[in-house]
Amino acid sequence: MQLNKILLFVFLGSFSCLFSQVDSTEVKKDYGRIFGGFESNSQWYLNDKGRGIIQPEDPIRSNSYLFLNYQIKGWTAGVQVEAYEKNALLNYNPEFEGTNVATYFINYKSNKFDITAGYFYEQFGSGMLLRAWEDRALGINTALRGGRIIYRPSDNIRLTALYGQQRSGFNVSDGKIYGFDSDFQLTQLLKLEKSDLSFGLSYVGRDEAIDLAIENPQFDEITHGISGRVNYSYSSFYSNFEYNYKSKDAVLNRISNTLDENLIKDGNAVSLNLGYSKQGLGIDATLRRTENMTFCLKEYPLFLAIIQV
Repeated sequence: MQLNKILLFVFLGSFSCLFSQVDSTEVKKDYGRIFGGFESNSQWYLNDKGRGIIQPEDPIRSNSYLFLNYQIKGWTAGVQVEAYEKNALLNYNPEFEGTNVATYFINYKSNKFDITAGYFYEQFGSGMLLRAWEDRALGINTALRGGRIIYRPSDNIRLTALYGQQRSGFNVSDGKIYGFDSDFQLTQLLKLEKSDLSFGLSYVGRDEAIDLAIENPQFDEITHGISGRVNYSYSSFYSNFEYNYKSKDAVLNRISNTLDENLIKDGNAVSLNLGYSKQGLGIDATLRRTENMTFCLKEYPLFLAIIQV
């Protein structure tokens, strides 16, 4: 009898251990996660008799943004709905009107690849050649709708290729953007211990049909832009130099908001940034020179949807 009790206890103990092991190794299903946010900016415009300003017909206006993202493993999908009711805030793009789906995307990301289809934001270098970005307070959203592939063959190399059309209101421009960007880190290759060195090369092509009203245009439908940059830092000092070039294009007259057919020029821009930073002290200086470096994706834009000035 005593032996039977001992065997029973051993059996129950073994069963309990086996059950706990199975329970602890049970794999939970990954249903992903949902995240997002909501933002609304409203203003009530009043008369200002001292300045002779009369309130608009719809004095209460608001800009509202609702975005939702779903992420599971390496995949992320998102959508942003915007509402400008009854009208957008004053001095915003007149194409911001009503309520509609503004942007959407699907993205896959792994250790070496980052692939996006739909709307996306991007910046090459300092942004003088290409900058697709959003600033709701300023009413700016120059997202590109198309596709982008980022490839990282190693920790020291980053390659980006993209195609898209720039957003304007709830639509996109007729013009198309092609781009390629590269970043190379040389610190490990040169075995630098106290400094950091990198350089990058970029290309942007804008393809837009020339207005039929322009007879014998002296510029092409495709405008090319190239850029090169070098970044170097040592201890608390840092520096950046960037040069940009744009092929011949008609210069935009900012007063009449039209192209000047009689002024066909190429463009260039140079930027130099120097700085020193340590705890309690920071000094930064930026020198920039630009000439005809404006990229517009509408030849006669109702609103200056400018990627970069």
